[in-house]
Amino acid sequence: MAEPLHGGRIHAAVRELGLPQAKLLDFSANLNPLGPPVGVMELFQNLDRGLVAAYPDSDAPSLRAALCARHGAEPASLVLGSGGAALLFLALRALAPRRVLVPQPCFREQPRAIPACGAELVPLPMQNLRLNLQALEASGGDALLLTNPHNPTGQLLSRTEFGAWIQDHPDLALIVDEAFMDYAPGESLLPELLTRPRTVILRSLTKFYAMPALRVGYAFAGPDTAARMAALQEGWPVGQLELLAAEAALRDQDYEARSLEAFTVDLPTFEAELRGLGLEPLPSRAPFLLVPVPVSGTALAAHLAAEGILVRTCAHWPGLGDGYLRLALRGPQDRRHLLEALAFRL
Repeated sequence: MAEPLHGGRIHAAVRELGLPQAKLLDFSANLNPLGPPVGVMELFQNLDRGLVAAYPDSDAPSLRAALCARHGAEPASLVLGSGGAALLFLALRALAPRRVLVPQPCFREQPRAIPACGAELVPLPMQNLRLNLQALEASGGDALLLTNPHNPTGQLLSRTEFGAWIQDHPDLALIVDEAFMDYAPGESLLPELLTRPRTVILRSLTKFYAMPALRVGYAFAGPDTAARMAALQEGWPVGQLELLAAEAALRDQDYEARSLEAFTVDLPTFEAELRGLGLEPLPSRAPFLLVPVPVSGTALAAHLAAEGILVRTCAHWPGLGDGYLRLALRGPQDRRHLLEALAFRL
């Protein structure tokens, strides 16, 4: 199977491998191992046909109020969109930078989005796969785009350190993708950064709440930038079921607490399990691990796929290559199957 732009190609894997979906373990998509919140599933089990027979309520007042209260932001700063990738394109079009600085390796949607929005990508190679703020200088670019926690390494730039660097670069447009910041909520740049001009913070509702089939995400920006982003959107950017599912997910505070509790146990356990195989995953603050492997990652992924285990290869990621895999965090039983398969192949 050729390396896709994104992980989570479960339907393609069913077709290509000839295995039923229930037989596949997907370590390629960085989703909450707990699965979707109960309230989200109840929404679809008790679906009112009137919801399908009406256009979406794009005003979404309840969802907007919940998100603004959660992040201490004003409604004029919030933009809802059809997932993080759609909002990334929207942010680039609204800010209209000329040359965008991007630490590499990077989320693979970014090199596609930047030229598609009329800008030039300026790669910033990461030495020893570590984010170095001193290397993120404004020379040669008028915007910076990065994920924090970083994808694919899992590193986290602290709120204090990153915030100080941002203050020292006031003329640089900024897009920070905080898709995995739910796992380190105290390190978010929200809401303080919303007073900064030409700044967009992207957030995801599909990863932490394990509902990627429902394309819904959100972004916060200063009111002027948020208004430009909204003006560039189509009439109904998010479907009604997605809006209601997002609201149901946010209501489930017990789910959030259980998720963070499990994460603090399962991630270091997964790291230790991989080290038990002689591997050395990079330290991570996100629900995935970047793992150097002593063989071809592409070949290893193909062997694992034949056993119904999907992993993220890195052969076409600038700055990585075929000697890495990115492994999403899953529950203990799924990890056991992966570890057994890896032990046989390494």
